[in-house]
Amino acid sequence: MMGEAAGEPRTVQALEGLWNLQRADSRLALARTKRAALDNGDALREEVEAARGVTEASAARLRQSQAALRDHELQLESTEAKQKKIEGDLYGGRVSNPKELASLQEDLASLARTRDHLEDRILALLDDVEAQKADAASADLAYRALERRLAAHLAEYAAARDRLDTEIEALVTERAGLASAVEPRLLKKYEGIAAQEGGVGIVAIQSEWCGGCRNTVPIDFVTRVREGRVVTCERCHRILYIEQG
Repeated sequence: MMGEAAGEPRTVQALEGLWNLQRADSRLALARTKRAALDNGDALREEVEAARGVTEASAARLRQSQAALRDHELQLESTEAKQKKIEGDLYGGRVSNPKELASLQEDLASLARTRDHLEDRILALLDDVEAQKADAASADLAYRALERRLAAHLAEYAAARDRLDTEIEALVTERAGLASAVEPRLLKKYEGIAAQEGGVGIVAIQSEWCGGCRNTVPIDFVTRVREGRVVTCERCHRILYIEQG
C-alpha cells in the first residue's frame, strides 16, 4: 500500500518511541548548532593584537623622539659650553693676534648659528614628544579596553561552551536510551530518512497537513497512522505521526 512500509512494527507505542527519539535528536541538533556558532573570540583577539601593534608603534615613535630630544639637548649643552670658552678667550684678553681674534669670532658666529638651529629643533621635538605622548596614551587606553573586552568575552564563551557541552552530553545519553528502545529496522529506516531530510525522520500530522513539507495527508493515511502503522509522506517521505491527545 502506498506510503506504508511492509513488515514494520504496527503499534502506537513504536511510533511514540520514534517521536520521542526525534524530539531528542532535534534538541541535540539545536544544541550542537549553538555550540558550533559560539564565538570563541578569534576576531576580538585579532583586534587586540592590532591594537597592541598600534600601541607598540606609538611607544616606539615616542621613544625615538625622546631620544632625539635628549641628543639635541646634549648637543646644545656642548655648543653653549664651546661658546662660553670662546667668549672667554675672545674677551678675556688672552688672545691679541688679529688673525686669531677673527678666527674666534667666526667660530663664535658659527656656534651661534648651530645653537639657534638646535634650539629650533628642540622646540619642534618638544611639541612632537607631547603629541606622541598623547597618541601613545590614547593607543594604550584603547588597547587595555580591548583586552578587558576580550577577557570578559572569553569568560562568557567558556561558560556557554561548558553549559552546551554538558547539555550535549546529557542529550547524547538520552538519545542512546531512546534509540535502544526502538525496533532496529524501524530505527534504521528513521535514521536513513533523517540523514536525507535535514535530520528530521518523523513529523507530526497537523490537521490534514504533513508537518514536514505541508503536503496534504490523505485521510486513509491518517487512519493507518492512528492504528500504529508506519506510513510515510508521499512528498517528503518522512514517517508520519499523530500526537496522542
